Amino acid sequence: MNTNEFEYYFIGRENNDQYPLLIADTDCPPYLRKEEFIENPETMKFCFGKPIPRKPKMVDYHSAIYPVVSQKIYDVLAPMNIKGIQLIPAIITGEKNEIYENYWFINICNLFPALDREKSVCEWDSMGVAFYMETIVLNEDYLKTIPLEERLVFFLSENRVKQFFHKSVVDAIMATNPEGLRFYNVREWEDGMQFD
Repeated sequence: MNTNEFEYYFIGRENNDQYPLLIADTDCPPYLRKEEFIENPETMKFCFGKPIPRKPKMVDYHSAIYPVVSQKIYDVLAPMNIKGIQLIPAIITGEKNEIYENYWFINICNLFPALDREKSVCEWDSMGVAFYMETIVLNEDYLKTIPLEERLVFFLSENRVKQFFHKSVVDAIMATNPEGLRFYNVREWEDGMQFD
């Protein structure tokens, strides 16, 4: 068995005051958090969230909540044909109505109940959602039931905030020396780590 089969990472933005945060624009199609394949999607529309940097620098990844990536990252992900994700064109409008094109929203359709509830340290709400995750342990027995090629990128059904990327995808992205993003190894995660 591949020793890296269960090595996963979260994606997050680097902390830099010049990298703008994104929010959905008022006329953005309602695809955020759909977690299903969108037939004939319209272009996603984002704008800068507050605080808006004085001199915004557009980089390869701009948001931890909505995964929006540059053409550079798209050029890595598209040929991989990753099951369970959809790359939807996106545009970003700046503070002075400048338009940034060649961005892509990653629509993640894979949603797995892969959290090991006994080994993870979390608080749960009444709906069974882990809203405070101090330590995250994935249930490898559950993940074994899903072929690796079908779980390269996914959300936990117990917490739909952090996006999980398999090491093979992370290595391919990092080979391009992307700017503005970091990957955090799930096994090394501790609540309180710097993570936007």
